[in-house]
Amino acid sequence: MQQDSDQGNHETQFPKTSFAGTMQLAKGPPGPVPITKEKDLSVSSRNQDPKLVLFDMDGTLINIGYAHREAVRFAVRIVYGVDPVLGGQAHQGNTGPNILRALCRARGLSSEVIEEHLTEAVKVQSEATIALLNDDLRTAVLPGVVPLLETVQKGGHALGLVTGTVSATTNAILERAGLQRYFPVCACGDEGSERVDLLHLAIDRAAHTYGFEPGRNGLVVVGDALRDIQAGKALGARVVAVATGAHTLDALLQHAPDVVLSNFEDLRAALDAILGNSEE
Repeated sequence: MQQDSDQGNHETQFPKTSFAGTMQLAKGPPGPVPITKEKDLSVSSRNQDPKLVLFDMDGTLINIGYAHREAVRFAVRIVYGVDPVLGGQAHQGNTGPNILRALCRARGLSSEVIEEHLTEAVKVQSEATIALLNDDLRTAVLPGVVPLLETVQKGGHALGLVTGTVSATTNAILERAGLQRYFPVCACGDEGSERVDLLHLAIDRAAHTYGFEPGRNGLVVVGDALRDIQAGKALGARVVAVATGAHTLDALLQHAPDVVLSNFEDLRAALDAILGNSEE
């Protein structure tokens, strides 16, 4: 999830140039990072009742909102020549391109101007985000995340990532955070306009990668934003909301997910919430 609310003092003075000159990781292919397949990723061979668990990234698995905020501010200034107004929760869970669109519209730019330069703005934002991030992001991974992913994966369930962050940035984040090995399936913010589109894309990719499609009660969506809840419910998924992002427990509860967690630190509670008390 893209984060735009201020959390701490991370103000950065930017040069009036692109971050491209300092960027290395953004030069790779825009699609998901290639994953070396195991001999058998078929979950049905390890679990008779497998689930497809689709996690959000920013605010759910990792806390790097400061980099997204500074990068989007930089991109809008450099590409469109205006200062965006950041803050609040309106953009939580949205895709990177849609956030750029909304910020520019709020400053009075026309749709024609926004779309004409959007590809450039997305590229500049991605490069800036990666340049701002630490080389080692393992300490930014939220408490309880790694044991949870390990246990769900070892239990024979399929893992996928659905994020509003664009592909190049997502690849760099997962690699630096040490989370890449858990997500052979990803759907990113430059691959669909709306959250529900990204969920459909992840389900299609999971069918190819894992060799199964989630049946009744087999799809689980986990995220920290209201858009995660809304998109998951639209697909009939089990929806688990976690209050590790910008929204409070009460705010999440108002949108009626199946379960709301404060965090993932209680492994048993997290497993019960996500797998519905089924076999881990």
